[in-house]
Amino acid sequence: MRTPTPVVLVNGSLALALAVGGGATYLLLRGTDLALLPAAEAAEEDVAASTTATAAVGSLTRTVAADGTVTAASTLTAEFANSGTVTDIAVQVGDVVEAGQQLAAIVSADAERDLETAEENLDAAEDSLDRAETDSEIEQAEQAVDDAEDAVEEAEQAVDDTVLTAPGGGTVIAVNGTVGGSSGAAAGSGSDGTGMTGDDSGSTASEGFIEIADLSDLTVTASVAEGDATDVAVGQAAQTTWNALDASIGGELLAISPTSTADGSVATYDVTVSLSELPEGVRLGQTVSVSITVEEAQDVLYVPTAAVEGSGDAATVTLIGDDGTRTETSVVLGVEGDSGVEIVSGLAEGDTVAVTVDESDTDTGEFTFPGGGGMPEGGFPAGGSGGGGGFPAGGGLPGGS
Repeated sequence: MRTPTPVVLVNGSLALALAVGGGATYLLLRGTDLALLPAAEAAEEDVAASTTATAAVGSLTRTVAADGTVTAASTLTAEFANSGTVTDIAVQVGDVVEAGQQLAAIVSADAERDLETAEENLDAAEDSLDRAETDSEIEQAEQAVDDAEDAVEEAEQAVDDTVLTAPGGGTVIAVNGTVGGSSGAAAGSGSDGTGMTGDDSGSTASEGFIEIADLSDLTVTASVAEGDATDVAVGQAAQTTWNALDASIGGELLAISPTSTADGSVATYDVTVSLSELPEGVRLGQTVSVSITVEEAQDVLYVPTAAVEGSGDAATVTLIGDDGTRTETSVVLGVEGDSGVEIVSGLAEGDTVAVTVDESDTDTGEFTFPGGGGMPEGGFPAGGSGGGGGFPAGGGLPGGS
């Protein structure tokens, strides 16, 4: 005996939740009766025409997504002013240091030799002054002594620069040298043996012999795609999601690099995002997902993006009358959010419009709205799901199938 093909009707109104500004606003989706089987008939059903939504008032946001890493807002580097052989490294990665604290030392044969020569020249100049008799000879000898004294001071400073001290307080994040190795020399040496350089823009400073960072002031450096770079601006709100931590932290866009970074044929722009707080377990270099709010609107009339056809002056929606009649209506658009569009004119709150549903959406029974919201508590009432899921109260197909 042939088993009859079961048919289930999806009927009624489906309420989909939409998170709007901390509260919950509901868009009403209405569906006509759809036979879910047989498959051949279901494939021919015009799902797009059978789905509607109600224009509502709420909040919209448009965001730009980027991937980033945790960086120190300020990084200092300590460099030796002279080349020499490293004789001592007094710190290691992770040590907390104070400004002026000794970090490392070198021995520099050149510095010692220059000091010895300068001292010999000073002795000779003083001897010449002692032997000078005429006013002219005395004047010249005194000038020679002054010059020799200056040379000695410079040579003594060079010897002092063989001791490297911390340019500021913080945590040692890198030691780029070993005892017995060469110190190299800073491109621009400091007067206290630090050869200090620094960077407070949120990106890592150029590599030095020892690098120090303030780990109490961290930022996120992210790469924004070239196509989104014109939409971001300093001061925009941002939300960071920490991939290794169970944390979502708010922040603000602090800086945008004026130059791009090329990765093959793809260009990106680095941006720096501040953090309102630091999550427990934060470490430099952790990966972070960043969402930057580039546009938003509060208390505006909107419909799902899928309800709008065309764009600009050619934008239209299909208005559904109380009697079911469909009218193509021109609308003026405002903020185009991630999943919803502001309607400046052409519709009123409560108007019903047709919603075009992608095939991928009909397969899962899910529809996307502003803020990525779905059904309240993540599903349909009484535990059911949409066209691709289960049924009210966990029911199945008739006949227990």
